[in-house]
Amino acid sequence: MGRAAATSRVTAGRALGGLLAATALGAAGAGAGLVAQRRAMRRLQLRPDPFAGEPFGSLRGRPLPVRADDGTRLYAEIDGEDRTDLAVVFCHGWTLTQDSWHFQRKALRGLGRLVFWDHRGHGRSDGGARDGYAVPRLARDLGAVIEATVPAGTPVVLVGHSMGGMTVMRYADENPELVGGKILATGLLCTSSGGLGEITLGMPALIARTTHRLMPAALGALGAGSGVVERVRHLGRDTAALVEDLVAFGPDASPAAVAFAEQMMTDTRMDAFVDFFRSMITTDVISECASLGGADTLVIGAENDMLTPVEHSLKIASCVPSGRLEVVPGAGHMAMLERPSIVSDHLGDLIERARKES
Repeated sequence: MGRAAATSRVTAGRALGGLLAATALGAAGAGAGLVAQRRAMRRLQLRPDPFAGEPFGSLRGRPLPVRADDGTRLYAEIDGEDRTDLAVVFCHGWTLTQDSWHFQRKALRGLGRLVFWDHRGHGRSDGGARDGYAVPRLARDLGAVIEATVPAGTPVVLVGHSMGGMTVMRYADENPELVGGKILATGLLCTSSGGLGEITLGMPALIARTTHRLMPAALGALGAGSGVVERVRHLGRDTAALVEDLVAFGPDASPAAVAFAEQMMTDTRMDAFVDFFRSMITTDVISECASLGGADTLVIGAENDMLTPVEHSLKIASCVPSGRLEVVPGAGHMAMLERPSIVSDHLGDLIERARKES
C-alpha cells in the first residue's frame, strides 16, 4: 500500500475520532462541539461536486417481487427483460440499496439482462425474522433472486459490492457446481472474505482492540432497543453524513453522493443495520474463495477504503488463480459512486468477456 493511502487512512481515523468526540460534547450541550460539527458540515457542503444535480435513485426497471425460502418478500427490478443471452445480477452493500449502482445501471444498460435487488431489511425489501440478518442467509436470498429473475439456460454474471460481494462468494461456496457453468463470471467490489473484526478504521490499535471486544455486546443491546433508536436516529443526520464521508468515502468525494449514501443508510431498518454488521464482524471466515476459481473473477479494491481495506481485495484475488485485481485510485469504500466510470469500465469488460464465453 502507498504511503499516501496509509497516511490518508490514519488521518481519516483521527478525524473520525475528533468528530465523534465533538458530537458527544454537542449532545451534552457543549457549544464548542456543535460549532465543530457545523464547521465540518460546511466544509463538506462547499467541496467541489462533480455530481451536483445527479438524479440519484431515479433509474427504474420492471419490478418483480421475490420470495425467499423463509417467505420473506424481496424486491427486485429487471432492465432489458427481453434479453436471454446473458444476465448480470447486482448485489448491493450493507446499509445501501440497489440504487447504489446508479451509475453502473446507466452505463451498462444494453449489455444484457440486468437484475438489481434489495437485501432483506434494505430498500424496498421486507425485513423478515431477526435471525435472518446473518451472512449465511445472504446466499440463499441470492439463489431465490436468480431463480425468479433469470430464465432457465441463461448464463449469469454476479456482481457484488461490500456485503453484496460476500453474498456472491457465499453463493459460490454453496453452489460450486454452478460456477464456471451457469455462473460464468463474478465481479467483487470493495469486499472481504473475512477478518472484518480486525478493521481499525485508522484508530490507534488499543482503541481498536477495545472496540472490537465490546462491539458485539453493544450491538446486541442496541438491537434489543432498535425500535427506540429507529425513532430518534433521524435527528442526527448531519453527524451521520459526516461519519459516512469520513469512513465510507475517499477524501474528495462528491457531497451529493455522500448525501445519497447517507439517505440510504438512514432508511435501512435498524435491526438489519445492527444484525448484519454484527454477523460480518464476528464471522472470521466469510468465504474460502476457492469456489470462485471456475469463473472469470474480477476483484476491485479502492485505495482509500477503510471498511474493507485493499489488502482484503488482494487476499481474495490471491486465492483465485484466475482472479484479477484492479485498484481504484483515490476512492474509498463507495468506489462505484466516487469513480463511477472506472468501475463501470472494469465491469463492462468483465461482462463482454462473459458474453464471448457464453
